[in-house]
Amino acid sequence: MPLLPRSNAPRSSMLRLGSALLSALLVLVTPEALAASKSRSKAKSSKVRSGTSKAAPVTPAPQPAPSPEPAAEPASEERKEEEAEAVAPVVPVEQPRPVVAAKPAAAARPAPAPRPAPAAARPSESSSKATAGRMRVGVGPDLFLESARLNGEQGIQGINVSRQDESFDYSSAGFVSATLWLNTSVPSVSERLRVGAGARIFGNYGAGGGRTFGFGLLNEAFAFAEYGLPVANKTEVVFAARGGLSLLVPGQEFAAEIRRLQEQGVGVWSVPRVGWLAGPSVGARRRMTERILLRADILAQVQQQFLFATSEDIDELRYTKNWSTLALRLGLSLGVEFDF
Repeated sequence: MPLLPRSNAPRSSMLRLGSALLSALLVLVTPEALAASKSRSKAKSSKVRSGTSKAAPVTPAPQPAPSPEPAAEPASEERKEEEAEAVAPVVPVEQPRPVVAAKPAAAARPAPAPRPAPAAARPSESSSKATAGRMRVGVGPDLFLESARLNGEQGIQGINVSRQDESFDYSSAGFVSATLWLNTSVPSVSERLRVGAGARIFGNYGAGGGRTFGFGLLNEAFAFAEYGLPVANKTEVVFAARGGLSLLVPGQEFAAEIRRLQEQGVGVWSVPRVGWLAGPSVGARRRMTERILLRADILAQVQQQFLFATSEDIDELRYTKNWSTLALRLGLSLGVEFDF
């Protein structure tokens, strides 16, 4: 009985079935490998962020297990299946690259805070502190009103006592004087305290009004202290007090009275007469430039001038003569000061 050629249909169906099984295994295994690699990448990135410098090792994806082959197939079928597997396309599994976390950017350093401006540059404090310790020279005119009295008496004591009252009230014949002063601060006590000395010149001083009488050249030398209290920008209120000596050089009617007494043998001298003065003042001072200041003060002053104080024996007679003036002045002083 002749042998029929063996059909290849079962063999080809087996090859198709094997290829389908291999493709299904590759499709199932590939997503699991990708998921495992992603989880390993996330774990590595978390380690890098926490300070770990070493990168996590990447484990290669497991290769798909070979499909089981039917044990009943002959050797020729196995050879043909191996050839079919070699011809079938294999889908490569892409290994994920390790993710390296980016280094955090260095924090920007804050800009240094600006230094505060020095106290000397503040305009509100420039009137006292900017010129602390400087010397100042001032000059200005004084306008004044005066109420004064000459207290005088003349007496001769012998068998009988004869007294003559020579007193009279008067006001000054002039109303203008000039003052020059020099002062400096006292930082050891207070930056606002200043002390100094000055001179005031009246010129020819005499009584006016109903009773005219010329005394001569009157000048004053005084010391003073003042305290400046800032009240506005570059402006301060100044409280001051002064005290000193006055000097009268005899002239006019007073000089004539001295000569008359000398001719009668009275021992009076033609030397300058000395007195005293004292008084407070209040005013304002304003800085105009760095070196120039203007000021105005209201001054009240008491002055006493000694003219005669004679008591001697002349021809067995006791002769006495006492003269002195007491003046109360109220004035307005205007001036300019220069810093050095």
